[in-house]
Amino acid sequence: MKELLVYQDDDGEWIVKTEKIPGFSAKGTTQQEAIDKMKKAFSVYFPCDTGNCKDSK
Repeated sequence: MKELLVYQDDDGEWIVKTEKIPGFSAKGTTQQEAIDKMKKAFSVYFPCDTGNCKDSK
C-alpha cells in the first residue's frame, strides 16, 4: 500500500495517514520518524511470516 498522506501539523509534528484503513496513522518529530513508525505499524498489522511476501521498498 503506497497511498499515504504525510503532513506537518500546527505543533510541528509529522503525521502519516492512510485513507485505506481509517484511524491508521503514525506521528513523529521528523518526517522520516513518522514514516518509519508507519512502516513498523504496517508490519505489525500485516505480518508477513509465510515467506511469500514481496519487498515493498
